[in-house]
Amino acid sequence: MYGEYKLKRPLSPGQEQLRQRMTAEAADKKYKAVSFKLMGTLVLLPFDECGIFSLMESEFTSSKRDRTFTELREEAQEAAVKKKGVLHRVSVGNIYDILAKLSGIDSKEKERLMKLECSLFVKYAFPRECAKAVFRTAKNAKKRVIITAETIYPPDTVKEVLEKCGYGSYDELIFTGDIPDCTGESYFKAVLEKAGVSADRLLHIGGDVAFDVELPIIKGAKALLLTPPEMLMARSGRVRGYAEEKKLFEYDKPEYLMLRCVFGLYSAYGFDVPQNKLPLSDFCGDLYMMGFLVLGALSLTEEKNLTGMKAKIAAALEELPGSAQGRDDFIEMFRAHFGEDLRGFSAKGCDLPLEFAEKCCASSDRAMIESCFDAGEMKKWASSVKEPEIVPFSAGDAKKNALSKLADKMFPPGTKVRTITDGILSKMHK
Repeated sequence: MYGEYKLKRPLSPGQEQLRQRMTAEAADKKYKAVSFKLMGTLVLLPFDECGIFSLMESEFTSSKRDRTFTELREEAQEAAVKKKGVLHRVSVGNIYDILAKLSGIDSKEKERLMKLECSLFVKYAFPRECAKAVFRTAKNAKKRVIITAETIYPPDTVKEVLEKCGYGSYDELIFTGDIPDCTGESYFKAVLEKAGVSADRLLHIGGDVAFDVELPIIKGAKALLLTPPEMLMARSGRVRGYAEEKKLFEYDKPEYLMLRCVFGLYSAYGFDVPQNKLPLSDFCGDLYMMGFLVLGALSLTEEKNLTGMKAKIAAALEELPGSAQGRDDFIEMFRAHFGEDLRGFSAKGCDLPLEFAEKCCASSDRAMIESCFDAGEMKKWASSVKEPEIVPFSAGDAKKNALSKLADKMFPPGTKVRTITDGILSKMHK
């Protein structure tokens, strides 16, 4: 089965302590019910939200060849959200109705593509192991378990994912799209009704501070924040932002799917259990993490003739057991999640983590492999390192088109020039 892979590296002491605290809360006798958010909490995908669309490009047969399926699919979703007001009211059917109009495909082709997307979601979805441990603890303690699904996918698809990921013993499943005028208040009311308990008897677990922590606490429940791994990874260091900056206009395109899969696996396995960002480190001060990302990404490329500092860094990481283990685990994980599915895709950009290490590596990260360099080499490396330009990342932000990305690069949000410009544009729009 796709995605069947267990992390071999033991958790850090801080991560293990957090995991134990979470399972202890789920087992606490004062709670009679435990509720979970679905995506990002219980279930993950090994790539970003465009990954499935990229995999569907070869299946797209529209006569409008000037645009990719990914572009049309994203535009259709944006239009559906605009029409419905918020994403949780949008269904995959709403999106494909709009996509059919944008692309000119007939109803038969629309249904085929929609079913294909649902099947790919099921195929690649896999459980977040720390949340699964909490889920099992709650069930073993005879708690009533409620899952809330904020997703575009239909009930049959979601139920198939839950069965595949080992969550089939849940007691209630709530689709937020089924809640009329779903606000924070009505959403939490629905959770309590399905739980059949008073608020003080409910433990809620999710990744949104406002809806999954603040609201339940205000209502008298206990809440645990389990931030989505992608967000934790983006905050842990500058590598992801560096890659996006380098490929500002192309990053979301199919030719960079492999690179996005690299970051997807790095986040899913490195940040399954949250860990704190370390000062002056982009790899969590962990050789395993550095080897996983740098050597793991490099293993997908055909680049074998590295030179200069890149060659020395790669050789050092290959030599050290911790980073070499990270590389080996990445290779096994990649095979477990994707098999041969990505064979026809380019490995463009998979050298960027190594390029980042050469040009921008933080001092504490350089120190992890210092034993493989002489003093002169380390001094030369240190003198060449500079602060990278990076693209700020926030999960949940709407996808930005190329013009918006360029505007953010030239006039970063919050600067005086950008504020003035946004004000002028707002007045013109009105």
